[in-house]
Amino acid sequence: MNNEMQSLGKQIAAHNLINPGVVVSAKMTIKGFGHAILATEKTGTVISIDSNGIKGVFEGKQRYARFEDLTAIEGMDLPRFAQAYRIKTASKKKKN
Repeated sequence: MNNEMQSLGKQIAAHNLINPGVVVSAKMTIKGFGHAILATEKTGTVISIDSNGIKGVFEGKQRYARFEDLTAIEGMDLPRFAQAYRIKTASKKKKN
């Protein structure tokens, strides 16, 4: 699933559908009380994009998120976002 999300994110980036200022959500790790590592979902805006992920401001801090960590772009999950812009995914099965 992670490789599929990564390739889908790369296709979305190649089509220039993620631009600076777009709102995204991503799973991120943070330090909690007692320095425990926790996974949480954060929302932020995109600053820049490269072939592996995006750099953005997530709730006040500048962070980097890989494509496989993205959970939503403009409120839509990645497969739905790709479908809206007619990007073919590897998970689609051909009908016989």
